Amino acid sequence: MTVDDLPVHSDLPRGVSRVDIVRKMLKSLRSNSIPEVYGFINAYWLEKEPALAEIFQLWTEAGFPLGNHTYSHKNLNDVSVAEFQNEIIKNENALQAYSGQMPWKYFRFPFLGEGGSRRKHSEIRSFLQQRGYTIAEVSLDFQDWAWNDAYARCVNKNLSVRVQDLKNIYLKHAVEQLKKSETLSQKLFKRSMDQILLLHGGAFTAVMMDDLIATFKQEGVQFIPLSEATRDPAYSIDHGRGMDAGKDFLQQAMLSRGLVYPEQHPDIEDVLDTYCN
Repeated sequence: MTVDDLPVHSDLPRGVSRVDIVRKMLKSLRSNSIPEVYGFINAYWLEKEPALAEIFQLWTEAGFPLGNHTYSHKNLNDVSVAEFQNEIIKNENALQAYSGQMPWKYFRFPFLGEGGSRRKHSEIRSFLQQRGYTIAEVSLDFQDWAWNDAYARCVNKNLSVRVQDLKNIYLKHAVEQLKKSETLSQKLFKRSMDQILLLHGGAFTAVMMDDLIATFKQEGVQFIPLSEATRDPAYSIDHGRGMDAGKDFLQQAMLSRGLVYPEQHPDIEDVLDTYCN
């Protein structure tokens, strides 16, 4: 399990702070004994609100490490190699300041965009390797981020019935994507690979954390450290593609082999955009 976009992600429901979200999330992670959950940070937000540094402190004090998600969450597909390299380096100040003795040389591409061209893709991967980073790919993404804004809208309009609907479809969609990732693992690698789950530091993700963990455990999931998952041989494969944003590791693998990725219809983003809007 990994969590992106600390300290700021999505809209806030009425009466909830960024610190509240992280406290709730950490309580769930610790009570469920989830190991080595990397929180991938964008330190840019500390310029706007220095008090948000408390979130980084809370994360590491809970025993969880931080990772590099670039300074201000820029998409590599939209900026130069030099600008993106600077984004990586600039974020390291906060990582060094708040990580203590915990390792922080894990990197997550914002938007999962890996360059948009083979040249940019190759140059940034080489740069990350030179600086000692391990890329934290994503093989399981059920777009949890899309629920967070919908949840904030529903709470702010006092539509509790719609909130319950969001909870129901959240777990249903999460299990569907879990099974899809396992199916693709078998199709591509003839085995069950170690999956890397992407979540985000939003209010609804925190609300649903306990239920999500319980549901995944019922499906047979065993949670392992990121450092173990990234050693799965599948992640040593560089598909050599400068992927468009939003395509996870298994989508990349399918496309690199000329296979069709089974898209979802209707798109969950379009469905959630209708909630309390």
